[in-house]
Amino acid sequence: MYKNILLGVDTQFKNEKALKEVSKLAGPDTVVTILNAIGEQDAQASIKAGTHINELTEKRSQLLEKTRTTLEDYGIDYDQIIVRGNPKDELVKHANSGKYEIVVLSNRKAESQKKFVLGSVSHKVAKRATIPVLIVK
Repeated sequence: MYKNILLGVDTQFKNEKALKEVSKLAGPDTVVTILNAIGEQDAQASIKAGTHINELTEKRSQLLEKTRTTLEDYGIDYDQIIVRGNPKDELVKHANSGKYEIVVLSNRKAESQKKFVLGSVSHKVAKRATIPVLIVK
């Protein structure tokens, strides 16, 4: 059982399988930190559309509601962090901060024509994190 789990969440994808794996890794004192990164491309597009970054952050938080509810249903405590930055870099930075024991990610496969086994985010995190990384298909 892990006490501190970092859960990287992309709001565009379903995370049920990753959450189920988190429930298997969690114990009674576990805290899961939900991490979502607002990439520069999304941030700039929102600003150009007249949406303030705080509004975008609030929208992302709303999109994470199902993730929070699922963790509550499993009886798992959680924190939530929404940051502005490159998702790959932010996940690696948080994973290597010393606060977490494992990272859990859903595998977002890259475009089919590239024929990668792992998406670029999960690949970079798996390669550069100094703690175990669980990538859920």
